[in-house]
Amino acid sequence: MVLQHNDEFKVLASSEDARVQAILEAARTVEERGKTYGPPSQHFGRTTGAINAIFANKLREPLTTEDWAMFMIIDKLAREQEVPKHDNAIDMIGYASCMVECKAARSEEEIER
Repeated sequence: MVLQHNDEFKVLASSEDARVQAILEAARTVEERGKTYGPPSQHFGRTTGAINAIFANKLREPLTTEDWAMFMIIDKLAREQEVPKHDNAIDMIGYASCMVECKAARSEEEIER
């Protein structure tokens, strides 16, 4: 199997290797984005706060940071349907890990209360 990213080609021994490589690449991306934007629980919190304020009259209940991670996964799926790209899958892995982190942060907040 051959993996292409940014004009680089890597020959992988199996599809299992490709899966591991994708997870490792997503981990590097999540780390870089965290340095730029901060923890997803904070960044997504700002986003959902704005959406909840703007669309309060249309929402049955406020969106959570985990909801926003799921929206971003849906957005990446939609993009993949239009323009298939390696980055879409990497970003979906990253957003899934953000969802896990947001759930953990919410649990910590609930314990502290």
